[in-house]
Amino acid sequence: MGNVRNHFGTVLVAVLYFGGAVFASAFVRLNGGFAMVWLSSAILAAWLIAADRRRWRAGIAACAVAHIVASGCFGIGWMIAPVLAAASIGEAIAAALLAQRIFKSTWTVATFTKIAVFALGIMIVIPLGSGLAAATVAHFAKGMAFGPGLQSWMLGHGVGLGAILPFGMTITSRMAALRGIVFDRRRDGDARSAPFAERHKAAIAVLIFATMVVVCVSVFLQDARWTLLVPLLFAVFAAIWVDALVATAMPLLVTTIAAPMSVAGLGPLASGLGAAGDRLEMALLYAGLVVCCSLPVVADRARRRLEVDRLSRSAAHFQAVSQRNDNLIDELRRAALTDPLTGLPNRRAFFDALHALGPDDEAACLAMIDLDHFKQVNDRFGHAAGDSVLAQFAEIARTSFRSSDVVARIGGEEFAVLLRNVPMDQACLVVQRLVDRLAATTMAIPTGTVCVTISSGIAVIGADANAAMSRADEALYAAKAAGRSRLAMAA
Repeated sequence: MGNVRNHFGTVLVAVLYFGGAVFASAFVRLNGGFAMVWLSSAILAAWLIAADRRRWRAGIAACAVAHIVASGCFGIGWMIAPVLAAASIGEAIAAALLAQRIFKSTWTVATFTKIAVFALGIMIVIPLGSGLAAATVAHFAKGMAFGPGLQSWMLGHGVGLGAILPFGMTITSRMAALRGIVFDRRRDGDARSAPFAERHKAAIAVLIFATMVVVCVSVFLQDARWTLLVPLLFAVFAAIWVDALVATAMPLLVTTIAAPMSVAGLGPLASGLGAAGDRLEMALLYAGLVVCCSLPVVADRARRRLEVDRLSRSAAHFQAVSQRNDNLIDELRRAALTDPLTGLPNRRAFFDALHALGPDDEAACLAMIDLDHFKQVNDRFGHAAGDSVLAQFAEIARTSFRSSDVVARIGGEEFAVLLRNVPMDQACLVVQRLVDRLAATTMAIPTGTVCVTISSGIAVIGADANAAMSRADEALYAAKAAGRSRLAMAA
């Protein structure tokens, strides 16, 4: 399928090149010398820019044959047709290489300096080089006047490249992008119609085209020369406000209308000029002026839009990175305050909550809890069983207290509970229920089941949290000394 597409592109560019050469040779050799309008070099150059280098040889050969046939049958003759073909093909290759060297990817994001170098190259330097070769051969082989021949060649080829090549380059890049979009839609199964924004842009393009046609026709139906500013200003306006594809078509549209109407003797450019060739030269010079005024604006606007897009993407990227960092910080903070085995707050989190008690928490109590004979569980059943017991107890403890209370693992098999706004007698009732509940619970472990009990010491926190911690710890040891599986109140 790829080979068919490549061959189709080669044949298509050869056909378009031949059509342009026939048109130029048969209809615009108004001064008896070279064609004064030459579109074929721009067509070939645009194709070369977009095509794989491996396809260049076939396309260049096909276009060379097309040029020789067109010149021999409709133009200056067979004798120097190969030389003219070589000159024209050479300038197309030079223009393509220049564009690739300067712009790398796309011309619509180039700086003003690059656009100036590109315009100077394709409209003056390259046509001058090919024109010197063609005019010299035509002078000695056909007796053609060297100066007028060089002038006709440079004007026709320079304006042709300047007016058509940017438009052709934009077309080829859009087609490549469109193939990628179509492939993505087929792959994703998206057969929906174009979004409203695309239809809106298409409507604006049609409106701009129609307006430029009306403006150009109106200007070239009368003789006031000041009106020539209107198409020029409208082309610049289009370069500022509309899509690059539409903007690059404006100089081509001006050339298409201005050239034939001027040759027919209509419009301000034809005033005072008797020869059709002179009138065409004026039209081409005017079209070249439109190119030189609008092309840098198109490129600068596209470059600025790209910079805005890059900044937007950068801002979005940094925002996403910042959000990820914030999330990571939150995760690290949670990890730093959470016991990884039980998921309960750890010792640090518990002490932070304990020391953060305010004057409204005067009735708070502190319970220290320890699993009885836990070392025996580890020694007899293994650490995996011990970890399972700790995790199951943590879940039981979590469901035994209010959400406003803080249940934490502060080390090994030692836990602590901060009960807010609870007097001592009520705190004892809540903790006793936990003691009784655990005593009646059988826990599953990897090797079977096990029963564990807890001991607890409870103290009123009061004004000194550290002192309350010490009193609750002393009460815990008292509960253990009294036989375990019970609670004791601090004095």
